[in-house]
Amino acid sequence: MGGGAADQGQTCADPRSEPAVLEHRHQSHPPRIFLRLPTTTDLIRASGACVSFRRVAAGRSFVRRFRKLHHPPLLGFLDERGVFLPALPPYPSAPAALAPALAAGFSFSFLPAPARDWVVRDSRDGRVLLDRTCPLRKMPFREMMVCDPLHRRFLLLPPIPDDLAATVEDPILTDTSSAEAFLIPRCEDDEAATAEETSFRVIWMSQCHTKLFALVFSSNTGQWRAVPSRSWDDLLEGLAWTGSSILYCREYVYGCFYWRTGWDVNMKMLVLDTRLMEFSSMNPPHEVKYNFAVAMVEAGKGRLGMFVLADASDLSYSTRQNDGGGSSQWQTEKTISLGSG
Repeated sequence: MGGGAADQGQTCADPRSEPAVLEHRHQSHPPRIFLRLPTTTDLIRASGACVSFRRVAAGRSFVRRFRKLHHPPLLGFLDERGVFLPALPPYPSAPAALAPALAAGFSFSFLPAPARDWVVRDSRDGRVLLDRTCPLRKMPFREMMVCDPLHRRFLLLPPIPDDLAATVEDPILTDTSSAEAFLIPRCEDDEAATAEETSFRVIWMSQCHTKLFALVFSSNTGQWRAVPSRSWDDLLEGLAWTGSSILYCREYVYGCFYWRTGWDVNMKMLVLDTRLMEFSSMNPPHEVKYNFAVAMVEAGKGRLGMFVLADASDLSYSTRQNDGGGSSQWQTEKTISLGSG
């Protein structure tokens, strides 16, 4: 009898605590299972099963994890004219990309009239940056807007305040390419940057006669602020100044934008670190000079990668540790001869 009582005491420990343990265990399963679902459509179907599933799928932390593992499908590209080029079969997202409703969104007919005045300047993360001439502002300042073509939504950016505009000294008015605006991609590894999926940042940059000026707009604050400006002599020492735009071929790698200053032997690269909002410069690999066909990539482990097509016959691939320094830090990893046929 005593043994029975002892056994009974061991098997019926506090019955009130057991449901809580089981509930905790069951609550930990849906997020792990949902993260393994192959598509967003499957996640929507699963979350419709019950209220608790919907609560998990709608959680901000879960959405960030799911999007990091399952990137949105590629629907297409916007070319230099702003024309939408949809993905085609057999690409998995082709049916969605070819839908008439999607094509209508990329006509930008929902923008403030006259819609034809808006010019596409950049597109990233499902957003498109456009601008147009503003009759109330002198060049190089333009009216800017960020829109979501898929949902036909847009946000007119506030004009650059007069006090910030006044700091832009001696802009180049004879070359329209000397001023540019572009979107800053979201940084997936930065929790603060991904805390609000609808947030975005825009940079407006102007090449002036003596300095480079840049302003950044944040949708979180709804305000423009200045990026510390630097003189050309400080940034690109020894570069011959022509009085017109000298920055070309903007590319983005590992949180930094890169521009080339031309294609001759004196070519340098301008760098804008979007995390620190600081400009700097660096030397490119020797193979880049005198070449137009150049592409930068993320080479892994924080290294920059660069493909260079030389004389249409050799494709070289070089890497560089992303920690500043000169061209000596570039290393040629491989050169592939494309031959004549």
